[in-house]
Amino acid sequence: MDFEDFEITRREILVVIAITFMLIGIGVLISGAIKNGIDEKNEHYYKALKIRNDEEMFKYAIKTNVGYTFAEGKVQAIDGVSIDDIEGKYFYIKKVKEEYTRHERQVEHEEKIGNETYTYYTTEEYWTWDYAGQEEFNTKKFKFLDEEFEYGAITFSNEEYKDTKPINSNLRYKYYIIPSEFEGTLFTYINNNTINQSNFFINNTIDRIIESKEKESDIYCGVFWGIWIIFIFFIDFGYVYLENNYLEG
Repeated sequence: MDFEDFEITRREILVVIAITFMLIGIGVLISGAIKNGIDEKNEHYYKALKIRNDEEMFKYAIKTNVGYTFAEGKVQAIDGVSIDDIEGKYFYIKKVKEEYTRHERQVEHEEKIGNETYTYYTTEEYWTWDYAGQEEFNTKKFKFLDEEFEYGAITFSNEEYKDTKPINSNLRYKYYIIPSEFEGTLFTYINNNTINQSNFFINNTIDRIIESKEKESDIYCGVFWGIWIIFIFFIDFGYVYLENNYLEG
C-alpha cells in the first residue's frame, strides 16, 4: 500500500461524510432492532407478578394460576437428609469417591552431541486423585414461602464443598452439600396450581435480576456499535483510498 500519492479531495470528503451518516442511520435501525428483540425476549421478566417474602400472596398466585411470577423467599428442607460421615442435616449431600492412581506419560528430552541435536523420550510416573464414583442424598420435600414441593421441582445451583475424609493412603471421600435453608428469588410460570419452568437465583433479589436483564440490551448494543464504528472506518478509508476520478469530471 503506497501512501506517497495519497490525497483526499474536497469532493471525497463530502462523499465520505454522506456515507458515514448513511451507515450511522443504518446502525441506529439495527441497534434498535437488537434492543427491541432483547426486550421482547425479557418481557415476561418485566411483566411478571412480583412477590417479596409474602406467603399469602404466593399461595394466592398458585391458587389462581397467575402465570409468570417472581418470588423472593426462603427455601427450607423438610426433615433434611443426613449421613454418618458428616454432622448435620442438609438439603442435599454428594459423597464423591477418589482414588490415588498411578499414571505414566512420555516426556520429551533434547540432547546436543556435537553439531547434532537428538530427541529422546523417557517414561515418567505420576500420581493423581481420580474420580471413582459418587453417592447422592437429598431431602424428599421442601418448603418455599410455606408451600410444599417435591425435591426436583426446582433445580438449585448452590452446591458447596463441605469436607474431605481420607480412608487410607489411596482412598478418600469428598463431601459437597446444599444447606438445609437458604434464600433467593424464584422465577417461575404458575399453571395448573403449581410452578413450572422454574429458575432459582441464589441470594439475589427481584430488583437486581430485573436490572441485569435491562442491562443486557445495553451490553449487546454497545458491542454492536463498537463493531459498527470499526466497519464504518474501514468503509470510509477504503473509499478515499480508491481512485475516485469520476468525482473530478
